[in-house]
Amino acid sequence: MKFLRKGMMVLAVSSAGMQFGFGEVEGLRPLSTDRPDATESPYTVDRGYFQVELEMASATFDGSGESYGFLEANLKYGVGTDTDIQFVLPVFGHTADGPEGFGDMQLRLKHNLWGNDEGDTVLAIMPFVQVPTGNGGVSSGEVEGGIIVPFAMEGSGGWGYGFQVEVDLVADEIGSGHHFSFLASAAAGRGITETTGFFVEIVGIAGEGGEATTEAYFNTGLTWTPEDLLQFDAGVRVGLTDDSEDITPFAGVSVKF
Repeated sequence: MKFLRKGMMVLAVSSAGMQFGFGEVEGLRPLSTDRPDATESPYTVDRGYFQVELEMASATFDGSGESYGFLEANLKYGVGTDTDIQFVLPVFGHTADGPEGFGDMQLRLKHNLWGNDEGDTVLAIMPFVQVPTGNGGVSSGEVEGGIIVPFAMEGSGGWGYGFQVEVDLVADEIGSGHHFSFLASAAAGRGITETTGFFVEIVGIAGEGGEATTEAYFNTGLTWTPEDLLQFDAGVRVGLTDDSEDITPFAGVSVKF
């Protein structure tokens, strides 16, 4: 896996009352985002509404290497009561003394299986396909895809928890062909005040075949929700194994309208 997926589980479901939004609309679900952690939200965007989740900037430091990303956008639209479609548009990336340009685009479909509007547990399924729309030095050059299964639950004491399993079919970096990559994550978060919250998360990623690697990350960050449908976030991803990228600070914003 060439990057750590971003996502924010819906910590807003906890009794801490972290309600995300931008101009409250009666009957509309609280803002639930797939960023800034790797654990995706199992909630879908309300039918007929748009949601934009933007990673404004990130910087990755790995040994003596550096890379930077700007303006990666996840554009969502609710097509049904329990279904939304998502376009993850190419991020502009720059690697020191290396390639730069736009990456590959993803098309994702998220379908909530239960808990979208009530209940203490929530489950969804999210298949996706990635097409090679990026520059030669940034793009994989191959069609890739996978399936994500996110789960969230309310806990006691104002805590919310999220879990995810993911299986990807990823293009080989050496030679031709594809191999499987597996991701598992667990996240926990709660509100600090009525408008701020935090999360912590552990993520493991394992490849198979001749390009097998083992990555592990500890992720943490803060969210700030000045309006009901508007969220800002900032945090850091810290690599825990030799195959992991060392450290990635990031900042982003999400809005539903």
